Parts: sequence; C-alpha cells; structure tokens
Amino acid sequence: MPFHMLKKTVVSGAVLLTAACGLFSEEKIPLEGQRISVLEGSGVLQPDFKPGEIKITVPAPVMNSSWSQNGGNSRHLMQNPYSDNKLKEEWSSSFGSGDSKRDFLIAAPVAAYKVVFAIDADGIVSAFRMDSGKRIWKRRLKPLIKDDQSTSMKGAGLAVMDKKVFATTGFGGIFALDMVTGKQLWRYDTGMPIRIAPTAGHGVLFAQTIDNHLYAFNSADGSVLWDYKSVSENTTLVGGASPAYSPSQDVVIAAFSSGEIRAFKASTGSPLWGDVLVARRRTNSLSNINAIKANPVIDGDVVYAAGSSNIMVAIDLRTGARIWEKEIGSTNMPWVAGKYLFVLSNNFDLLAMEAKSGKIIWNIKVPAGQDAEEKIGVSLNGPVLTNNRLLVATSSGYAFAISPYTGKILGFVTLDDGVEISPIVAGGYAFLTTKDADLVAYK
Repeated sequence: MPFHMLKKTVVSGAVLLTAACGLFSEEKIPLEGQRISVLEGSGVLQPDFKPGEIKITVPAPVMNSSWSQNGGNSRHLMQNPYSDNKLKEEWSSSFGSGDSKRDFLIAAPVAAYKVVFAIDADGIVSAFRMDSGKRIWKRRLKPLIKDDQSTSMKGAGLAVMDKKVFATTGFGGIFALDMVTGKQLWRYDTGMPIRIAPTAGHGVLFAQTIDNHLYAFNSADGSVLWDYKSVSENTTLVGGASPAYSPSQDVVIAAFSSGEIRAFKASTGSPLWGDVLVARRRTNSLSNINAIKANPVIDGDVVYAAGSSNIMVAIDLRTGARIWEKEIGSTNMPWVAGKYLFVLSNNFDLLAMEAKSGKIIWNIKVPAGQDAEEKIGVSLNGPVLTNNRLLVATSSGYAFAISPYTGKILGFVTLDDGVEISPIVAGGYAFLTTKDADLVAYK
C-alpha cells in the first residue's frame, strides 16, 4: 500500500484529491464551496507573510533507532527522523482489542532495540520484531480486583528505558516489564484510572492519573520519589498530555485537565512556575473544555504548549513568562523542527509557524470530509515530520504526506480502518496504528 502521488492539489478554499493509481482509483474527496464544521469558529487563521516570503528549512533527516515514548523522547523533540522517500507497506500485525462501544484504543506504540511495543484497549502489551512484525511476546496487565469490567480504556500508554517497558493502565496500575521476556519486574497501584502515557528518562518515570495526580518514580524499583496533586476537572477529554522532561535542565513540564501547565524541578518536585491555557474567547465546543491533551515540547529554553481551549503559547522555561500566544486550539502535539513548528488545529487546519514569533507562514485545511456532517467525530492525528514531509493520519482512514515547505499535499494512503493515534517513526520505518488495533509498518 504505497503512498500515492497526487495528480493535482489545490489549496485555496477548495481541495481536490485524485489518486494517481491504486486504492482510490476514480474516487475523489472534493471539498468544494464554503463548508463550515460544527466544531469550527468563525475566525480564519490567516498567514502573517506573503506566499514565498519566508523560505522554510528543516534539519536534515537523521536515522533514529528508537521512539521510546509518547512524543518520541522525553522532551518530545524529534526534529526530522529518517524514513525512505517512497513509503510502502512492509507488514501489518494485530496486537489485540481495538475500539469498541465501551473501550478506546488510546496508546501509541513505542520502539527500541529493533522491537516495537504496543498495548491494546484491554491492557495487553505485545512486542513485535521491527523488521517482520512477528510477535515476540505478549503480557496481559491485570488489575488487583478480579472483575475489571468496570474499567474501560485499560491500556493507557508505554515507554521504554534501560531495557524495561513501562506501562500505565486505565485501572490505575503502573508496570515495569522486562523488555526481552515481558516478565513483570514491579508494579505500583495508584487507586485512580490513568489515561496518559508515562514519560521516562535518566532513571525516572513520570505518570499522571485522571484526577491530576503526578508521580515521579525510581524506574529501577518503582519507589515514589515525589508527587504533586493539581485541581481535578469534571469534564475532560479521552487521553491527555504526557509530561515533557529535560534531564540536563532538571525540569519536567506537566499539563493537566484543568488547563494548568506547571514546571517542576525534576529531582525534588519543587514547583517552579505555572500557567493556565484557557482562552478568553470561546469559539467552539472544544474551547469550552479546559483540558490539555497535546504534549508540551521542550526545545532549549522554550516550552511550546497547546490547549484545547483555543490557545497556544511559547513560554520561557526559566521564568515561566509567555514569549507569544496565538488563538489556536489543538489536541495534537506541536511538532518543532529547527526554527519552525507545525501544528494541527481543532478546526482541521495544518499550520507552519515561526517558532520564535508564533507568526503563521502557511495554513491549509486537511481533508476530513465533504461537509460539516461528515466531519462530525473525525479526528486528525499528527503531524509527524519524517524525511522532509509531514505525516497526518485521520480517523476516517487516510494518511497524508504533506510538504513542510509549502503545505502541498504530496500523497496519501488509505487504510481498512481509521487512525486515531499519531504515527511514529523509528529505524527507518513509519508505523500507523488503526482503531482495530492493527500495527502497520511502512518503509
């Protein structure tokens, strides 16, 4: 299933996609005329520069052997990982239970040591060979109580460090597994559901419960180093933001469902500064929810963070002062690459921005449906920059390759099922995870 090249791409109020060959044949996805989603606000995010005025450059692609956790690494800063120019499907493997009426698949896979790890909606962790998709082992993570049917979304997230696989679960358990065998090494029970993948680095594991309780663990034995309790929120989103951790700066940035973002001294848990990402102006249904679902990103002395409540900010890591803010709401992690960043808004916009100023260089609408009715319930996931193109996957079953320089859609693939988890890239492969718990490898 190769990425098809598009014969024609128009980005100016209407987008016409026609497959050059294969999966779509003569099928089209027209977005003609003025279509207004029920989730969209009335404002339009206009570029701050004339076309061609800013020439975007991104760091050269670098082969990364691992994608160790949600966001790629502990800082959520992967730049431009390498993959082949023409991505073709290499293998596909099922790793268990996907979305159902009561369970949701919310955890992204991770990769390290030429192995890909995934956790399904029922809390089963599987390890696959990266080159073939052959399953190496699987382990069901069980709650302390016998009846676990009261807890949905049992698999919350994974991280890999020091040849251990760390898993957080919807029934509140945090597990450390031997990477080679899947044998349980230690567990900790928080007593509250977890909907967020853990963050790992420098011998420390960070995990956060649904009631905004942040824990720091010694990754070797599971002992609690420190913890912090933020204000709970009654209304939130499925999933949440994994903390961003910079071991060299001894800082961890956590985002909560209350809209609070807070910096801590990672070694002691001492709070350093805080901010609240809640917009003054509410423009759509998502902007009425304060939760932060997008991972914060640490790039040098700057933190980039986006709230679902129609606000995105750059914050000075040392002081907590805002460098800039924009009226952009997002549930996807901003992707930072060199001097630029790319972000998917809640209104199906994909934007390229100057990292230092927050000014918009280009903006396109990613196809999510022919009209407002078809967009209901559709989610966009990404972007992930790999080998000089942005990957964006949709819950309606498409994955697009988009130019980071112009916003032009370069190609796409279709999947038998939709994608509600951002792609990952490791070892030259790009991995997509479908709602039906299929792990699909492209190379």
